[in-house]
Amino acid sequence: MPKYLRRPAGLLCASLLGATILLVASATHAPAGASALPQGALAPTDAQRAIARRIGVILQEAHYRHQPIDDLMSVEIFDRYLRFLDGQHSYFLASDIADFSDLKMRFDDMIHSGEVDPAYGIFARFQQRNRERMQYALSLLATEPNWELDEQFSFDREKSPWAASRAELDEVWRKRVKNDALSLLLAGKTWAEASDLLRKRYEHVLKRVDQITPEDVF
Repeated sequence: MPKYLRRPAGLLCASLLGATILLVASATHAPAGASALPQGALAPTDAQRAIARRIGVILQEAHYRHQPIDDLMSVEIFDRYLRFLDGQHSYFLASDIADFSDLKMRFDDMIHSGEVDPAYGIFARFQQRNRERMQYALSLLATEPNWELDEQFSFDREKSPWAASRAELDEVWRKRVKNDALSLLLAGKTWAEASDLLRKRYEHVLKRVDQITPEDVF
């Protein structure tokens, strides 16, 4: 068995983590103070703050690697969080990433203290950008695209730089919506049918954005 699959330590960590979540989840779910968050943004609960602290202890003391939750790990957590939210660089602007940069070294502190509001703040910005993109995509459906233009759409934007402006991101999404529509046209749909299907798709995404709960963010 590979060294990284040591069952006793893994089982111990899983058992402790499971017990912690069950114990703390039964505590109060009233939102704690979240003055750093935008008005109306989702906020962590007291229970989630406590879980964050206890998970930090479990990972450092019970996990077989005894990986320290320090600044080095903080940077990795920060980068993975951004990749999880917007791995294709299609929502955040370069200015958003610049705003978040001072948090890169603070994720370890958030885990230790349970004050995870900054992570929720990043998610609040993602929700805002997601709404903006869906609303823009819906607005594009009012007019049939010009199919005569000689242009390309890049599916994989993982290595692309963050858009420097909203106008630059609008252009990315113009091509994305056009590509979505073209795929439907090639499948035999008319423009009216394609635009109706896409409208429903984008409206569903927009609705889902507003149904996210603090538990989803956590």
